[in-house]
Amino acid sequence: MFELKHVNKSFRDRGDVIQVAQDLCWHLGSGESAALMGESGAGKTTLMNMIAGLDKADSGEVLVDGVHIDRLGQAELTAFRRNHIGLIFQKFHLIPSLSAWDNGALQARLAGVFDSDFANHLFDVLGIDHLAHRRPSQLSGGQQQRVAIARALMHQPQLVLADEPTGNLDEATSAAVIELLVSAASDAGATLLVVTHSASIAGYLSHSYRLGSGTLTPAA
Repeated sequence: MFELKHVNKSFRDRGDVIQVAQDLCWHLGSGESAALMGESGAGKTTLMNMIAGLDKADSGEVLVDGVHIDRLGQAELTAFRRNHIGLIFQKFHLIPSLSAWDNGALQARLAGVFDSDFANHLFDVLGIDHLAHRRPSQLSGGQQQRVAIARALMHQPQLVLADEPTGNLDEATSAAVIELLVSAASDAGATLLVVTHSASIAGYLSHSYRLGSGTLTPAA
């Protein structure tokens, strides 16, 4: 579903050069799930952002579903991301004035693919169907994250990218949320990549990789 071909990427942090990718080649196939781990500052979020088209590699190729997203113009990239990629962040980024239902439906509606039956199914599977009319301020952190997961899956993307999706949640809620995310992504046939520091969270995914000094290795 995504492929990195000989990607190089570095950035400066307080005078130090952080090497995110050195001639990095990586592929994750359709329907697979993987955890991306590594020390703080290793560049995990930067690598995920390159796959999402939110950041650009210094050199090399980034393909999502066979499309060279690094070659798309900004308008094309925005449209591609809206239709093909689901993004979940540590901060939920819900719109305060919208209900849980409208927040969850937002990207699907923008993409013109909103399906009320599928939306109802997602809200049911994620255990938030009874919260559909509440606003974010009326929801717990775990409930808000479930709404964010619904939003990321509702347009049925081929690729779901989650950056520390349980970072703000307690251990019990984290386990429940990641289990639901993996299950919902699998049911939708989506490829899932999760950036995490947690070995227990990584254990829910099919593969685990560790990023360090610009290289990827299978995590133990």
